[in-house]
Amino acid sequence: MHSKHWIKRIELNSTITAIEIKPIDIDILFRHFARFDNKSNVPVFYCNSGYENLQKVEIDRQENIKLSSILETKKTAEANYILKFLLQSDNVAEGIYLLDDLCDYEELPVEIIREREALIANLNRKYALSNRSVYIVLLGEYLQFGSRLAAQIPILKIPLPDRTEVETLVRTCFVREEITEKLAWQKLVTALQGLSRGEIELLLQKHSDADINSLVDKILEHKINCWRGIGLEFFAEPDVKSAGGNDLLQKYLHEVVVKLNESGAKQYNLRPPKGMLLMGPPGTGKSLCAKLAAKALGYPLLGLSWGNVLGAHNPDKALAQILEVADCLDNCVILADDFDKGFTGWSEGGASRRLSQRLLTWMQEHTSNALMIATVNRIQLLPSEIKRRFDDGGIWFVDLPHRGAIRDIFLIHLGKYFPSQFADGRDPWSERDWYRLLRGYQGSTPVEIANAVTRCAEEFYCNLSDEERQEAGVTPTVTIERLIAQLSQLKKASIRDAEDLQAIRNKAYYARPAASEDKSEYAVVRQELFEYQGHHLEAG
Repeated sequence: MHSKHWIKRIELNSTITAIEIKPIDIDILFRHFARFDNKSNVPVFYCNSGYENLQKVEIDRQENIKLSSILETKKTAEANYILKFLLQSDNVAEGIYLLDDLCDYEELPVEIIREREALIANLNRKYALSNRSVYIVLLGEYLQFGSRLAAQIPILKIPLPDRTEVETLVRTCFVREEITEKLAWQKLVTALQGLSRGEIELLLQKHSDADINSLVDKILEHKINCWRGIGLEFFAEPDVKSAGGNDLLQKYLHEVVVKLNESGAKQYNLRPPKGMLLMGPPGTGKSLCAKLAAKALGYPLLGLSWGNVLGAHNPDKALAQILEVADCLDNCVILADDFDKGFTGWSEGGASRRLSQRLLTWMQEHTSNALMIATVNRIQLLPSEIKRRFDDGGIWFVDLPHRGAIRDIFLIHLGKYFPSQFADGRDPWSERDWYRLLRGYQGSTPVEIANAVTRCAEEFYCNLSDEERQEAGVTPTVTIERLIAQLSQLKKASIRDAEDLQAIRNKAYYARPAASEDKSEYAVVRQELFEYQGHHLEAG
């Protein structure tokens, strides 16, 4: 519930309320309650662990905040001294008491937590029964109360601003003639999405002299560093235009997911899928498919590491912040790579089960256009409740590429490193040359194919003379023989980890195939048992 509903909670006789707030947004909260002070003549007081006494909050006409020590609370070494003062003193003035640093229970002994919750419950009872205007607001970045208080204390929050609110903040804090251009304006607003109001104000003031491009870069750098701290990575666009193979999955992404994200779909009561699950052996391009999906949608791609969330100092807080960012951005793709690795101890309960239930609830109930794409190797590790949440976007099996797909993957990477030979659809090799290459690389993953092409490019460059490398004027070329020679240095995962890979492929019945059958001229010829029919390119 938004903090703007605080007055409604007071009208419902909620003496004690709680507000989730980022520390950097505290001045925004001060201004909010100071305005209430000016209207109702109810003073506002603030205290955190760094103050000796309660501070009175005042705001001038320029909305500058002033804190002055007025109420003596006789600070002691006791952890709960401020609550005891408010409960036991007969000299508590009418007002709104903003109490910070009281709801972070992580470092506190159990006996202090129990005493604190009892004091809060007693305060709620005391002032609810009195006729005095004493209101207590507990502040914290992430609030979780025990069963004793959860039903008594409503938790409000200052949510991250949506795009419209960000635009208003930028117009208020940052007036520049050069950003009247629509594209520059949209870039700035998009860069600021996902940040709190306090962060936006601070960044715009701190870099007020920067040009628009460097300002956007500084904002993105700040945002990426902040998100990394909660287990969320920001991915740049992929360096290839397509994945090669996986045509059925690509068709679904472009012809269904992209179209359902159009505004017109809402007129038909349709909404885009909330989740997709990509399963298959490692290195088959599952993560790349997610990156290309984000690119096709024009959405930012965020990487959620389930293992990092579980290993965070406060996993519940980390997940809550990640989901808040996703809802705030609205249009985004969340990539949960190696999702299955976070559920090994799920049946035993604990943090993994608790957090997964929170994630399941969000996937079911969220109304934003955030699309979660999870990749797994061993789908059997996922609980059935988790798998069910991906039914709307489907569970897809991404297998090792067939020969036709291998050729497509080769052409993608050859066009990147050897453009003079392969750019713009050029292909200097004969059908027989391709057959030799594809037969040798059958059973390779897309990653292994890409690495082989990259190593050929590296060898070409390293074999140039010092003068040629400095001038960088020699056109890179590659031959079939050089690529086939890479096979001697390649230990295919399909051979090295044959048993593990086969165990993964045995679960393909869970999913829809990401690729159609190979219908290229290089396809492996079907054969009956005890009967061999050679490929027409094997002759000669």
